[in-house]
Amino acid sequence: MTVARSLALALLAACTALAVLLVACGSSKSSGQPGTDAASDAAAVDGGGDSGSGTTGVGVVTFSELKDAQGTFFAGFSETVPMLAANCAAVDAGPCVTTSCTKVPGDAGAADAAAKSAPSAGTLTLTGGVFGSAGSAVAPDNGGTYLYASPATIFAPGDTLGVSAAGGAIPAFTEQTVVATPTIVLTAPTAAVGGKMTIPTAQPLVVSWTGGQAGARTVFVATAIFTTGGAASTTCTWDASPGTGTVPSAALKPLAAANAETSGVTWYQSADNQFTVGSVAVTMSARVMQGSLATFQ
Repeated sequence: MTVARSLALALLAACTALAVLLVACGSSKSSGQPGTDAASDAAAVDGGGDSGSGTTGVGVVTFSELKDAQGTFFAGFSETVPMLAANCAAVDAGPCVTTSCTKVPGDAGAADAAAKSAPSAGTLTLTGGVFGSAGSAVAPDNGGTYLYASPATIFAPGDTLGVSAAGGAIPAFTEQTVVATPTIVLTAPTAAVGGKMTIPTAQPLVVSWTGGQAGARTVFVATAIFTTGGAASTTCTWDASPGTGTVPSAALKPLAAANAETSGVTWYQSADNQFTVGSVAVTMSARVMQGSLATFQ
């Protein structure tokens, strides 16, 4: 496994920990692009529950993989919109949201973790990609979330991936699908020799890419984990087709610190399916993650 791939997994885990169930680190408001905030913009697609009374909770269903390796499926649901931990703060900067925590969430004891178990939707059935037309069943873990992991890829661009639920505290829903988008190529910022980026924080950062698909979104995540146990993560979401977006300086500055232990960026393209199950607005996506080590100055 390359350093970049290892980092991509680490950053994905950190991003999920900092914003779990807040639409998989992709719920930041985009500049005029509808449908990127599942809590408020969920499309009225009835997946089997009663969506007529409005949505009060959020859910995430995500097929992810690194380029050419390591595929994962993750799903989780909440009947209310989760609040940030007391030791975390979030700042909205247009297309970007920056979350800073004095200690990374998820370090609670077993009893506390059990008390925060997510509501289950029963067994999920996954189709498409390696799951085939017959599908594969995934049961919730003790925390009420769902995880499937493979050392190999689990889908290819253009694959139609599906999920349905048998039902539990979260109502059953019939199969919902999403089409995996092509992998984008980041053209700026670029890594120096050795595969590490240097990103100034005193000025806005222009992010450019090729391969953007109309109707899809590009997500760029910059993360720093500090020796103090804290972390900062900035998630930016743009319409994918223009091929460019700008990260405000204010969204980058929290990542620049002398005590950074690990830092880097990840990026991906995704075309989402948003649907409602009972009172829960769910965002379903498929993404190929790419990443690089980075120094924020």
